[in-house]
Amino acid sequence: MQSVKVKHTVIGEGIPKICIPVTGKTAEEICEQTKKILELEPDLAEWRIDCWEEKAGEEKICEMLRTITDILGEIPLLFTFRTAAEGGARPISSKDYVKLLKTAAKTGLADLIDVEVFSCKDQAEALIGELQQAGARVVASNHHFGRTPSRDEIFERLEAMEAAGADILKLAVMPEDFSDVCCLLEATNAFAQKTQRPLITMSMGKTGVLSRLCGEITGSCVTFGAGVNASAPGQVPAEKLRQILTEIHELRAAGETEEN
Repeated sequence: MQSVKVKHTVIGEGIPKICIPVTGKTAEEICEQTKKILELEPDLAEWRIDCWEEKAGEEKICEMLRTITDILGEIPLLFTFRTAAEGGARPISSKDYVKLLKTAAKTGLADLIDVEVFSCKDQAEALIGELQQAGARVVASNHHFGRTPSRDEIFERLEAMEAAGADILKLAVMPEDFSDVCCLLEATNAFAQKTQRPLITMSMGKTGVLSRLCGEITGSCVTFGAGVNASAPGQVPAEKLRQILTEIHELRAAGETEEN
């Protein structure tokens, strides 16, 4: 698997990187949350712009991005509009969705941009290429809030995102029971052996919390932790998440030393 370097953060090696979402509804809430998130020292931050209730044009989006990135400094920013169809705060037309992502890329302030490949399937490959040409890394994503796809479908989804040219592949699912969690973990581990792209996978809710903790073992390179608010069910508070990830890493390192 090849790693992806964004500013000083390397995704795809070592301990899974922690990303904390900014979910403020107003400019004031966004600024306040970003400052609090900064104190938690995340590896990445995500601006969930679908949570922003203000109807903003290109100028206001650019201003908000500038404010967020000024606060974050060297912490990379992932720009995300999660559509209602994939669990987001509000709907958006395909045309407006594509325009929004292009606007974010043109500012040069979004280090990574989330693209829901199956929300703009006919345009996904061209869109990803255009965003990359503007200097952004692309996280192709797909979210299933009502089910866990079969292993074969998980592979098909990840392969489609890879074929579209994304830098990082992300898949989130909802389990009915722990067997669904095991299905995702096994599929992640198997797909990580065949792809050159960093993977991000998670099984949501309380049942799936293990999937947010064991990425170093299965091959999931980023995990989302709750800062001020969680952006999806099952997110672990960021401070606790870092503690657990560090302990798993140290235990694995100690085990390897004993074997040698």
